[in-house]
Amino acid sequence: MTTPAFRLPLPLLLAMLTAIGPLSIDMYLPAMAAMAGSLSSDIHHVELSVSTFLLGFALGQITGGPLSDRVGRRPVIFLGLTLFGIASVALTHVSSLDGLLLLRGLQAIGGGLAVVNSTAIVRDHFDGTDIARVLSMVAMIMMAAPLAAPLLGSLVLTFSGWRSIFGILSAYAAILIGILVWQLPESHPPHRRIKRSPWAGYATVLKHRVARRYILMLASAYSGMFVFITASPYLYLEHFEQNEQTFPWLFGANVIVIMLMNRLNIFWLRYWSPQRLLTAGILLQFASALALLLLALSPHFKLPVVLPLLMIYVGSLGLITANTMGTVMQYFREVAGSATALMGVIQFSGGALAGLLWGKLHDHTPVPMMEVSLLTASLALVFLLFARKASQSEASQGDIHASATD
Repeated sequence: MTTPAFRLPLPLLLAMLTAIGPLSIDMYLPAMAAMAGSLSSDIHHVELSVSTFLLGFALGQITGGPLSDRVGRRPVIFLGLTLFGIASVALTHVSSLDGLLLLRGLQAIGGGLAVVNSTAIVRDHFDGTDIARVLSMVAMIMMAAPLAAPLLGSLVLTFSGWRSIFGILSAYAAILIGILVWQLPESHPPHRRIKRSPWAGYATVLKHRVARRYILMLASAYSGMFVFITASPYLYLEHFEQNEQTFPWLFGANVIVIMLMNRLNIFWLRYWSPQRLLTAGILLQFASALALLLLALSPHFKLPVVLPLLMIYVGSLGLITANTMGTVMQYFREVAGSATALMGVIQFSGGALAGLLWGKLHDHTPVPMMEVSLLTASLALVFLLFARKASQSEASQGDIHASATD
């Protein structure tokens, strides 16, 4: 690969790649009512395409992670973006709900194949606290996507039909391929690639007691955000009776808090460990989820009160995600792709299941949404306690071994 005359910053390149996920989910949220009418369905069934996307994204990651450990990051990225682009073009011609769900699944598999490499590339280049710091930078830049996506989707609806949204996604994939071919070098050279079964990396990660618990904690915390994403069209458009033009601003308020938390996280990492900061994030998420459920069970469930609490609930991920990934990835280098994939698979599968659980419990009140949100936050808190206990036990065993060696 020829070295370009100038190189874009690595966090920017990875943010552009990672943005595939939120763009694919958030851009079409304002269009769900229009899609339901066009496909002779209802908004609740169209919302299932979010869970379909999450499951497909998980499938793409579970395949792409170990594959990239074996053949390198770049080939898997370009394979995924190509599949994503082809499926996006096909979505511009879809005519039924079944076709929408099938193509969204294929689109998501391509996205998962590509995006799973972002964190692995960071691990290829960095160690220690630097992993969490760079991931926070990537997240902060990438958050421009979920902030702008609903606004862009709403704008497209104003001047064109909902099918144009998927046309824009296909164009983005094509442009991204061109930029990454030019700018992104291979970070996983042949001498580091695993020669054994590509699935052996998963066993390595799953056998690690501390990492396993942190991964489950992150998946639980992330699932709460996916519940919000899946249920937000109902909450804002139907329950609070807001219009499609207002929806992006309400949705974007949560994204702004995530961006702010990521920015603060970069600063706070100078003084506190990633583990301490992610603990603060988990506690924030749990407290806000509890308050939201109590409000939903009372007559005081009003938008001016609910919105700030939702901003804290979703925004807490700015402290949780990068710090958890940095903590987990520190344990793995040769199988960074598998570790990233496993985190992504469990995150997106958990998010899909949480979204489906909300759909099953949905009774046209906000209560089920807040019940599932508190459930995921509670699970995250429990797994955090288990992870801290396992980490302390591991440290104690290390001290004992060191003393015996002396």
